[in-house]
Amino acid sequence: MNNSDSYDSKLSQARALVSQLGMFAEENDIPKDLWDSLEATIYDFYQVPNDR
Repeated sequence: MNNSDSYDSKLSQARALVSQLGMFAEENDIPKDLWDSLEATIYDFYQVPNDR
């Protein structure tokens, strides 16, 4: 696996997790500042930029 594949894989996993948890956050009225912090932490964990 080359670096590009690894990066793309990490970015895909981060986006998928953010998407799933985003739906949960909306359904459960999670405060926006808390959600923003969690989203940033997910991207940091996967070591990919948050390019929203």
